[in-house]
Amino acid sequence: MKKRFFPTFFLLFFILASGTGEAFVPQTAHLLHLVVGKIKRPAGIEAFQTQKVLNYEDTEKDFLELGEKLIYSYPNRLRSEIISDTMTSFSVESDFRFIKVMDGIIVSHDKSLVDLYTDILLYRDHESLLNQLVLAGIDTEKVSFQRYNDTICYVIGRSLEKGKPFAGLWIEKDSFLPIKYVIEKNGWMAEFFYNNWQRVSKTWYPMQVSIFLDNHLFAMIHVKSVNLKSGFPPLLFDIDHIERSYPQNDPDSFDEHDKRIENFKKLYE
Repeated sequence: MKKRFFPTFFLLFFILASGTGEAFVPQTAHLLHLVVGKIKRPAGIEAFQTQKVLNYEDTEKDFLELGEKLIYSYPNRLRSEIISDTMTSFSVESDFRFIKVMDGIIVSHDKSLVDLYTDILLYRDHESLLNQLVLAGIDTEKVSFQRYNDTICYVIGRSLEKGKPFAGLWIEKDSFLPIKYVIEKNGWMAEFFYNNWQRVSKTWYPMQVSIFLDNHLFAMIHVKSVNLKSGFPPLLFDIDHIERSYPQNDPDSFDEHDKRIENFKKLYE
C-alpha cells in the first residue's frame, strides 16, 4: 500500500497544481484562425435584412425602417443596397477600398462608423481580419479572458484605463463565434453585438445585430434570409467603374448615415 501511496499522492498533487495555473490564451493570429475556421468562408452570400434606426426626427415613430440587400463575394468584396421606393443608395467595399452612392451621386469614400459591423462578416481569412482590427485601432497584441454577461470570452484588445470601455473583439470561448465588436473613432465609441448565429450549410451568419453609440442604442438589424450564392457580376464591385459612372458630391455634404449620427449626437449633448 505504501509503495502505491506516494506515486498516487504526487499524481494527485500534479493534477491539482496544474488546475491552479493560468489557462492557455492563444495569440491573436491563432485565435482569429480559429474564428474563421468556425464561421468559414463560402464563395458568396446574399442576405436580406431590415435595419431599424432610432428615429429622432419624427416623434410619431420610434424607428426608421430600411430594407437592405447585402452581397458578399469572397474574398473581401461587399455590396450593400438600400431597398426603398423613395431613395436609391448603395455602397461597395472591395479590397480595403470603399465608395458610397446616393441618388446617383458619390457621397463618400469612407465607410460610416455604424456600417463597420460588417468587418467581422466580410473578412473571413485571419490575415485580412487581423489587418482590419489593426485599422480599427484595436491593440491586437493583447488577448485575455473576460466574462461578458454569463459568457466566458477571449478578448482581443487592451484597456488604457482599468475599468473603462475599450476597442476590441469579444469571441465566445467554446464556439469561437464573435459576439461583440467595439471601435473608437472620431470621438465616438461604437459597439456591435452579434446574436443568434445560424449555420447555413458550412458557414455561419448572425441573424441579429445591435448597434450602440456611446452606450445608446442607434440601430437594430434583423436578417430575414441568408443564401449562399456565387458568380456575381464583377462590375457590382468595380469601384473604378463606379467612379467613372457617377459624379462626385459637394465635399461639404454628408451621406444619410453621417447625418443620422450628427443628429443622434445632438440628443445626448
